Amino acid sequence: MQKLTLPPVDFSTALTKAISGIGNPQLRQEYTNAFAQAPAVEAEYCQGATGGNLYSYPRVDADSVADPIIHGTLRKSHLTKLYSQYFVPEKKPARHIYEAIKVTANGKCPLCGGVGHVRTLDHYLPKANFPLYSVLPANLVPCCRDCNSEKLNGFAAERAQQTLHPYFDHDRFFAQKWIHARVIPSSPPVLEYFVLPPAHWDDEDRSRAIAHFGEYGLGGKFSIEAAADIPETMQTRRTTMLDSSPQEFSMYLAEKGQTHSWPVNNWRRVMFTALASDVWFCSQDFA
Repeated sequence: MQKLTLPPVDFSTALTKAISGIGNPQLRQEYTNAFAQAPAVEAEYCQGATGGNLYSYPRVDADSVADPIIHGTLRKSHLTKLYSQYFVPEKKPARHIYEAIKVTANGKCPLCGGVGHVRTLDHYLPKANFPLYSVLPANLVPCCRDCNSEKLNGFAAERAQQTLHPYFDHDRFFAQKWIHARVIPSSPPVLEYFVLPPAHWDDEDRSRAIAHFGEYGLGGKFSIEAAADIPETMQTRRTTMLDSSPQEFSMYLAEKGQTHSWPVNNWRRVMFTALASDVWFCSQDFA
């Protein structure tokens, strides 16, 4: 999981650019009038996100055929189209904002810890349920297609089940270790990832970490990555470290697990730490 800085553009600017792409002058004015107080909408969102209270914000039924009025005279369809028709398309004026937000993650999806590469933007509060925030930059998170599709329109109805917000959540979620792994002796070895937050975390933070891990299927994703990577470590044991003792091999793995260029909850860093502490794995010669 990766902490991100807020996008370098505010809600008013994003709205102005998106609205400028609307061909109908009357419709443009309707959007402009409805969002005369855009900074207040943005401030309310940021306050809720900082306090972990977005779960309590009013939502609309994503599956309903109704098209309710959401903000001013704008209906749900107006607000979702603002994103899909006037923010995302490549020839629209707001597209450069879309691209600017995408690059803030340096290509690595912050939701799955960089397993996937950024291909799109995810609405932290899904636009199907919370259309008011469809083009709010603070609600748009650069992510990979897998994370975007797995989340779909779901969002927690209670604070403890909210997934992590890369822009607003506390540094503890990104700087402290809460993802671990265990080795399952087999041929080839299998790594099983699990959540174990620090003991000093409160129950709510622990629940949120577990919710994020489950929502984005991190256990399966990380195990697949490890399965493709472990053979290289086994090859090292068979060759350059063939004459090393189990203790020396463990020290080698532990050192790799302290590589600070990888975030503390990065699947590879967690993998090496788990391998280093497993007596069975370090005792194998994998001949």
